[in-house]
Amino acid sequence: MAIRGFSRREQRLLTMHIAYLISQYPAVSHTFVQREILAMRGLGWTITTISIRRAKAGDLLTPLDKSEAADTHVIVPPHPFHFVAAMVVALLHPRTLWRTLKTAWRLRRPGLRGALWAIFYFVEALLVHRIASKKGVTHYHAHFANVACDVALLASHHDRKSFSFTMHGPTEFANAALHRLPEKCRAARFVICISDFARAQLMALLPSGLWNKLHVVRCGIDPAQFASPVARDPDARVTNIFTIARLSPVKAHPILFRAIDELLLRGHEICLMLAGDGPCRVELEHLADTMGLRQRIRFAGNVGQDRIPQLLAESDLFVLPSFAEGLPVVLMEAMASGCPVVATRIAGIPELIEDGHSGLLVSPGRADLLANAMERLISAPTFAQRLVAEAQRKIHSDFNLRLTSTRLSAVFKAYLSPRRTPPFEPRTRGRQDETQRSQEDSRTDARIRAKEAAP
Repeated sequence: MAIRGFSRREQRLLTMHIAYLISQYPAVSHTFVQREILAMRGLGWTITTISIRRAKAGDLLTPLDKSEAADTHVIVPPHPFHFVAAMVVALLHPRTLWRTLKTAWRLRRPGLRGALWAIFYFVEALLVHRIASKKGVTHYHAHFANVACDVALLASHHDRKSFSFTMHGPTEFANAALHRLPEKCRAARFVICISDFARAQLMALLPSGLWNKLHVVRCGIDPAQFASPVARDPDARVTNIFTIARLSPVKAHPILFRAIDELLLRGHEICLMLAGDGPCRVELEHLADTMGLRQRIRFAGNVGQDRIPQLLAESDLFVLPSFAEGLPVVLMEAMASGCPVVATRIAGIPELIEDGHSGLLVSPGRADLLANAMERLISAPTFAQRLVAEAQRKIHSDFNLRLTSTRLSAVFKAYLSPRRTPPFEPRTRGRQDETQRSQEDSRTDARIRAKEAAP
């Protein structure tokens, strides 16, 4: 299959086959990875998906999820035959095996558990290597700096193939040494960062000579998929508030409950729908009962991606009160749908939402400020619609999947194309690097937007 942007000669030379490694694929919380993979395949890249753990039945909510799961190689639990075959092949090359084991041991986390997990990752890397050899994989790419990244690094070290990863955060930034972020960045051919914030966190961990391998490519969505067919009623008596997030402590749902309670005390009629599931569900249900909000809050559980556009269309506000985030794709979806958004001013979110222009931002942990922001949008529908218009423009111009996937393809092409020198290698320094990066991004953006504007 031809890859767009390559000459015929380069297409004949190009034999790249990329293995995407994810800790669990598909997953409800990783729909952006699925979109990226499908978009990259649409641009002509050959991609094999490898999931460290088998996808849970509760994560396969759409036909596309089930199709992707069926085509994905699962490492754990290993099939006995595959395990034995991988071990036999590895033992035929003892020096390589020893080299990979030493790398796994060097990257281990502290303690007995860290040593044990290093052995697990080492074995998983050998299983990945067997799959990659059979499929003809020539490059590994991992999403998140977690187990998938560890295994991808070891597999690449074992068979001397290149590897890269996408840095999301924020969990890994809280203990960069434990997650071996500097070591992973040094070993990677290049690193994709989903935001300037994520890139800056890695820059703080690396010598300036390695900053050039860090590239910001944001996640994207198809705005047309979320165009709302339902006109919201500005005179509706009840305000429907919607949020999508895993029910975990970092998502700060109790703060949202307190803000809802405050709005009810101020005389607003509010209904809240929570989409998502997680370890805090029982605790949150109990909290809703204790606060007398049970009739106001609906726990919808996990919902498939095919249902989200309709749920957004039926909502008056989208709120994300998280204590920590990367660059939430759910905010992009809400903004594209025409639903006014309120979120916390953390991590990469200000790169997506400009406070007072495309949404409202508040300090994390402040239920009073969250209530004030929601009340402002409820009480001023004209202002809310101005924010919506700017939010939709922002998504179309900067977070369109066609644009972001082409940027990602350009980075892969620059580093992996035969007889090409990566444009951001450390052969230049400082301001010249940033100018070159900006010019490259601008040219890519211009090409995509010209195609979108064509009749």
